[in-house]
Amino acid sequence: MEGKHLLSMVFLKACLVIVTLGVMLPVPPAQAAESGTGVYAMGYASSMAGFLPPPGAYLRYDFYLYEGTARFLPLSGVIEANLRARYVINMVNGTVVTPWKILGGNYAFGILWAAVGNTFIKGQVDIANRFGVSREGDRTDMADLVITPVILGWHTDQWHIMFIGNVYAPTGTYSPDRILNTSLNRWAIEPNLAVTWLHPKIGTEVSAQLGYTINFQNPATKYTSGHELHLEWFVGQHLPKGFALGLVGFFYQQVTGDSGSGARLGAFQGQAMAIGPCVTYNGKIGKHPIGVNLRYYDELTVTNRLNGQSFWGTLTFGF
Repeated sequence: MEGKHLLSMVFLKACLVIVTLGVMLPVPPAQAAESGTGVYAMGYASSMAGFLPPPGAYLRYDFYLYEGTARFLPLSGVIEANLRARYVINMVNGTVVTPWKILGGNYAFGILWAAVGNTFIKGQVDIANRFGVSREGDRTDMADLVITPVILGWHTDQWHIMFIGNVYAPTGTYSPDRILNTSLNRWAIEPNLAVTWLHPKIGTEVSAQLGYTINFQNPATKYTSGHELHLEWFVGQHLPKGFALGLVGFFYQQVTGDSGSGARLGAFQGQAMAIGPCVTYNGKIGKHPIGVNLRYYDELTVTNRLNGQSFWGTLTFGF
């Protein structure tokens, strides 16, 4: 018991330090990534973010709907103004949790592939502030691939901690001649640390996931997006019969500047923050665990990114 208590305290202090540093320390003025969005879909992590399930194979499906507007953004090497956008993304994630242990935590790996459908964007290219040319696009195609070669999970009585290492590969379709692409056409790597505190008796849960995205250059536009910090959280109460209710939210801010000859807006500052309701259900079909998670985000403060609302519907199934 003393060993478990010591492990719990060590992980708790480490996680609190990392989250505090990410949120409270002063950071340079934020920079908005190319296309006004990052490779990581904000809102992907929510309830039980730090919980790695027992050894087995798991399949996760996400339906993601986003609608928003922006005054102007760099898209495909051109500055687009008065933007209105809608994205519908279907994501499928496969994860294998092994019985092997690394650094005392269970080892897992996974892969995620997404398809973008019913996507629409409309903008205007202003020329010399005198006249403009309206452009719009509507495209359905495959998005980029997310490879997760390393997932590590630790558990104590009340604490669940998970490390996730993501690699983003630009496998989706992209052309600098289109206003709309389903790929961001850039490689990226991203360490994430997720923590869940769940009281086993009263059912109160607090979860958070902190990620740091390192972007590489888009070779088609010579645009290198800056590094991005994102924090997602859930606070809620688990109820009888597998249900839970709570609030979700996220905070996004870029911490290094954009660069490259394609970064025509220079230090294009931006950030985003959102909050919304969440309802979940966790149960079993036979011996197979199943989970449903519905959540809605309203972006409260946004600078130099798409500003709008998003809905997530997540279904998980264990084999």
